Amino acid sequence: MSNDLRWLFCSDVHFPLHDRRSVELWMKVLKWWKPQAVDLLGDIDDADSTSRWAIGPETTTNILEGGVTDTRNFLADIHAIVPDADKHFFDGNHGWYRHEKYLAKNAPAMVGLIDPKQLYGADVTNFEWHQYEEPPLKRYGDIYCHHGESISKHSAESVRNDVLNWGVSLMRGHSHRLGNYNITYPITGQALRGFEIGNLCDASLMDYDRSPNWQQGFAIGHVETDSSGTQRAHIQLIEIHDHVAYVDGKRFST
Repeated sequence: MSNDLRWLFCSDVHFPLHDRRSVELWMKVLKWWKPQAVDLLGDIDDADSTSRWAIGPETTTNILEGGVTDTRNFLADIHAIVPDADKHFFDGNHGWYRHEKYLAKNAPAMVGLIDPKQLYGADVTNFEWHQYEEPPLKRYGDIYCHHGESISKHSAESVRNDVLNWGVSLMRGHSHRLGNYNITYPITGQALRGFEIGNLCDASLMDYDRSPNWQQGFAIGHVETDSSGTQRAHIQLIEIHDHVAYVDGKRFST
């Protein structure tokens, strides 16, 4: 295993609409690989309880139902395995972003009284919290992180749009697809790259897309630091097929 910093990502778990075996596989990787950095790139909580599609005259809304509790447990489990890791939790268009919009419309007096860091337990599990409306955050080397903004129909199109719009190399989720985009500007020597890191959700439970062009997976990174302090992040997309994945040559399955 490399002595350089190990960096683990996941996105679009959509608790409680998650694929239990894929989440278990990711946790096995976490336990074995022991990364020094973990980035959750949004839509960990599906937030279905406050979805505008779920709201109706006979609907009772409880923000704590389903996804919030599962997400709290997920963060706690990660923290128990890598308590000293540099951990970041990026909100997505689901999650707190959705809960907050619901409160603003239906219970404005509660806005400001519920803290997303406390709601998800990020404050006690040492996850740094990032709002969905914030711009991408620079992490290691040239890599920035965000849930993602653009949505296109095909793999890597969404991250391509975000890379070109923001002008940075980017790790993101949102599309539920695996894809890699690269562009090099030969005159300036600038090279940008973008990664869509797939999902860990159960597509059969998510009926808003009848024919989802989605791929299960996640991402890892090896971050090298040279004698001058310059960091270089080497990113790999990890495909999950039939609940099997390979990380640094080791086979994981559930």
